[in-house]
Amino acid sequence: MKRQILCAGLAALVFAGVAQAAGKGRSGGILPGATAKDPLNIDAGKLDYFDQDQKLVYSGSVIVTNGPSTLKAARLTIFLEGKGAAPEGGASNDRVKHIEADGPVTMVSKDQVGTGDHGTYDKADNKVYLTGNVTLTQGDNIVKGDRLVYDVTSGVATVQGGGGQQGGGRVRSTFTPKNQ
Repeated sequence: MKRQILCAGLAALVFAGVAQAAGKGRSGGILPGATAKDPLNIDAGKLDYFDQDQKLVYSGSVIVTNGPSTLKAARLTIFLEGKGAAPEGGASNDRVKHIEADGPVTMVSKDQVGTGDHGTYDKADNKVYLTGNVTLTQGDNIVKGDRLVYDVTSGVATVQGGGGQQGGGRVRSTFTPKNQ
């Protein structure tokens, strides 16, 4: 039970805020813990915008901050809905249809940290994926695997092992009791 709670909480941390922003009727910020009033700051070495493809590519030590949360990646690609899909008044986060973060990828929110080699969010599936050397931590508690799938709709997180990872492709968890 404790593992499920940790996995669900940490999985929500990893890109769930981005997922909420991509849905219609967004009321919160892009990253977990942020509000709609919090500014979204993206700091990167370079931004390339591809108008015909409706794609933004940030590269060079990308750092995204929104409220109390931070996302770090080597490269962040945001795919937008077509130009005609924009709501009245111009572009908004509701136009986001797919996000890819290439790593290493680190998401930090309060005492929760999620890391992996690659992260994605797909609006059609409403799922967040973190793959490759996945580590989820909250305080001294740690869950490691090769793939994390978080279903934003149901709130269910699944951590899977992989054949190539150290430890025989299994999920490894360490839960440290709090001193009383």
